[in-house]
Amino acid sequence: MNIPLWTLEQLYTLNSPKLSADLARLDEKTAHFTSWRTKIKKALPSPNEFKALLAELEDLNSLAHRLSGFAVLAFTQNTQDQKAQAFMAKIDEKMADLNNELLFFELWWKDLAEETVKPLRQSQPDFAYWLDRTRAFRSHTLTEVEEKIINLKNTTGNNSLIALYDSITNRYRFSTRDITETNVTQVTRDELMVHVRSANQTIRAAAYHELYRVFSADGPVLGQIYQTIVRDWRIENMRLRHYNRPIDVRHKTNNLQPETVEALLNTIRDRISLFGEFFKLKAKALGLAKLNRSDLYAPLIEDKEPLNFQSGLAEVLAAFERFSPIFHNLATKVIDEGHFHGRPQSNKQSGAFCYSIRPVDTPWVLMTYNGRRQDLFTLAHELGHAVHSQLANKHNIFNFQATLPLAETASTFGEILLADHLMKKTQSISKRSNLIFHLLDDAYATIGRQAFFTLFEISAHEMVENGATVDELSECYLENLREQFADNVEIDEEFRWEWVSIPHIFHTPFYVYAYSFGQLLVYNFWRQYEKEGPNFTPHLINLLAKGGSAAPADIIATSGLGPLDEEFWQKGFEVIESLLQELKLIF
Repeated sequence: MNIPLWTLEQLYTLNSPKLSADLARLDEKTAHFTSWRTKIKKALPSPNEFKALLAELEDLNSLAHRLSGFAVLAFTQNTQDQKAQAFMAKIDEKMADLNNELLFFELWWKDLAEETVKPLRQSQPDFAYWLDRTRAFRSHTLTEVEEKIINLKNTTGNNSLIALYDSITNRYRFSTRDITETNVTQVTRDELMVHVRSANQTIRAAAYHELYRVFSADGPVLGQIYQTIVRDWRIENMRLRHYNRPIDVRHKTNNLQPETVEALLNTIRDRISLFGEFFKLKAKALGLAKLNRSDLYAPLIEDKEPLNFQSGLAEVLAAFERFSPIFHNLATKVIDEGHFHGRPQSNKQSGAFCYSIRPVDTPWVLMTYNGRRQDLFTLAHELGHAVHSQLANKHNIFNFQATLPLAETASTFGEILLADHLMKKTQSISKRSNLIFHLLDDAYATIGRQAFFTLFEISAHEMVENGATVDELSECYLENLREQFADNVEIDEEFRWEWVSIPHIFHTPFYVYAYSFGQLLVYNFWRQYEKEGPNFTPHLINLLAKGGSAAPADIIATSGLGPLDEEFWQKGFEVIESLLQELKLIF
């Protein structure tokens, strides 16, 4: 398959003169910006001076984002490249120093009286949302000295632990000797995970067994890394910043009230039995008495031949075009501009992401395309992220990035567009059923699974605080699985190590409820789209175009529904119920 490989030369190459020059230029810009410290301490800036200050700050951050973005992309394309590792460490330290140099502005702005803030804020409407959000963290902000110490500590502490976790886990190779009959005996995680969606039950079980054989061997070490990350999170955010609970930090950065997320998690916990009904139906369709955890993503119909990349891309773009030519054109830009890395490759970071560096840049997408149906949906998901980012590119660098829950809106909507497109193309009941099974597989993986990851994190943070061992955390995770699946799915003991294989809970604590939020939200959007047709399209595009300034009120206005309470989330489950009902009529 002719799969694109991105060209980072558009940004930099390691050891290039341009990279060195821009690093030096960043130092010069930083030094120049710090001259504002004395000016704003002496006298309140005029609206024109404040405008100049913000323009200079945005320009400086734009260059910093370009440099740090390149470091991330260079590292993720080859996590074992020592030059990329060294540059990543250098940039981490550079960004910590930069944050410390710029800290005076943030602290000054937070410390101003409200009557002083108002005229300055009103003079800069393009920055108003970001300025307000900055002040929202006043009660959790420390002194300048303390904030600087934390920034420096993170470069050799938390950030280094995360990089270590990535380096360890991305070098893993998995044996396929007992899985396939090919001559390839060592594969990456992404290549191994293709087999968990095999139509052959023995192959599925063997793939999971191999995955957790490797992870469990390092389980105690990976668990220690997690424990240290959790302790660091709690010390900084609860003891120093005085958040009430570890998860409240994420609610604050997501601009959500705790009650909204609690309603979300409570609803999912209450409705998890709906997925239990689905698992029973799937076992029946597969001719099994009961699903094993390794059977969860089994297809009804196996992909006979891999779909080449160009054909797969064409399906995704056709689905986007049906909704809006804007979606189609913005997704196409990622491919046309060489910002897509889809080739299977050793030492490449596992999983998939869309990385938006600056508003002026077309986003960068990384995934591993193996030609399976799941890869089509991953492609639609990541290109959906890219569409979202480009729709918001009229904003400044501080608030063009959507908050985590809304960041999953366009990506998840892209997957549903693809599913609808594929279902409209087929007259075959078996193929349609297979697609519905896939949609419900994905619904569980995105809603139920991610919500229960969050519930595990809540428990794990408390357990670590109380001195829990890695084995005790693994037992907690196993109990978490037992609650999810009740008596509907058999769970092998090896799945106790699944939690150490989930990068998100290491990288970004409590990130994953954003997936549950995004999926149920999109189901509500999809119901509106089915009712309104093309009239709904501009409403969704307008929401996405708000970028990081989109607020809960904007979500409510777009959905046409009430507040983000349990009733709101229950409405999202109506899509799952309708899909499940269609399967019940067939099986």
